Amino acid sequence: GGYPFGFMAIIGIMGLIGVAINDSIVVLAALQEHHGRAATSDDAIVATISGCTRHVVATTLTTVAGFSPLIWDGGKFWPPLAVAIAGGVIGATLLALVLVPTLYRMLCCERSIATRGAVEVRESAEGPLFATSST
Repeated sequence: GGYPFGFMAIIGIMGLIGVAINDSIVVLAALQEHHGRAATSDDAIVATISGCTRHVVATTLTTVAGFSPLIWDGGKFWPPLAVAIAGGVIGATLLALVLVPTLYRMLCCERSIATRGAVEVRESAEGPLFATSST
């Protein structure tokens, strides 16, 4: 603690952005590969995220472990960079594993559910299913 927010911290944040984007891409690629744009249950999304968690957490642990010597004994020059990257990667991991799947579910899956429901209503209004439909 007590390190200045200077040039090295800004460089660390720029490097952190790349790692955060990489984590999110890994999660999105897994979701797209397993589900595409089809409506997906929450359990299926959780199973997919559980499968790619190992990669994201491994990246986080190796990054934090790699920068910990600079945090503990890096003098006055390196700790701001190391704290920015190591601390930010932990937050980026949480974002990739919690926020990205939530937004994916909200933006991609809900749209296809709503579209499918509209098609069912339209089809049922034209045929005998209209009288027996419970929607």
